[in-house]
Amino acid sequence: MKNYVALAILVPGLIFVSCGPAPETTKQPQPSSLDTKEAFYKVGHQFYVEQNFDSADVYLKKASAMDASYLAPLNELAEMHYTLGMQQSGEKNPKRMDHFRKSFGYFSKIELRGPKDTGIYERLSELSNALDDDKALVKYARKNAEVYPYDRQYFNLGFAYFQVGDYQNVVKTQKEAVEKFKGSTYIGSLYRQLGRAYMKIDRDQTAERTFDAGIKAVDSVIADQKKTNTGFTSSDEYRRLMDDKIGMLISLKGLHQTYRASDKLQKVDQQLKDLGYAK
Repeated sequence: MKNYVALAILVPGLIFVSCGPAPETTKQPQPSSLDTKEAFYKVGHQFYVEQNFDSADVYLKKASAMDASYLAPLNELAEMHYTLGMQQSGEKNPKRMDHFRKSFGYFSKIELRGPKDTGIYERLSELSNALDDDKALVKYARKNAEVYPYDRQYFNLGFAYFQVGDYQNVVKTQKEAVEKFKGSTYIGSLYRQLGRAYMKIDRDQTAERTFDAGIKAVDSVIADQKKTNTGFTSSDEYRRLMDDKIGMLISLKGLHQTYRASDKLQKVDQQLKDLGYAK
């Protein structure tokens, strides 16, 4: 699966049941009647808890069919097929893809009928990416950034545009983002994506300046974070910043090699060596 930033996140705002080990014997729940959506959902939910997924699928779909606006069974169907897909080994395993397509369909219905939750948009973007549906990836990443105009959403939108080769929109969105989120722990990711987009449209000198600015921005954010957070260097945010810094240095090294800028190349090599990256 491509490296989408929201990969395998839990969806905020939705309640998904944590499933324990399946019991040795499973008895079908017996509600007083099966003539309401709530009754079908109750049975399906119990099967879901017990990890009897085939039966859960049947009853949850019946509950949803009785009322298209009833989100509870859609939530569990969407998450159930996502989880089952993730359990299948092999990135393009047909069973994995089948579960992802079903999950995508259910999350799409939730997005149309329910609250505009960033977790739903990120899951839809993630599934679009896994299914190689670039049109849907851009659609949901754009919606997410419109409803939640924050650093991670801007990065994901830039990633979506990059996937479809729309480098001009990568430049547009990431330039806006680096101005809006100067103190963000995503600043390295934003600059790195912006610089790569400039390289794609043959603006290597601008890319070089962008990577240089990005490295300085990363150093500034790290320094600021260390002042208030003594454990920052052990955090995922710090690792992401450092990964992006190394990535930008590697891109700069490639540019300096291409244009035979020996002095700049020597400086970048030393920076990489100081960071323990001596390739």
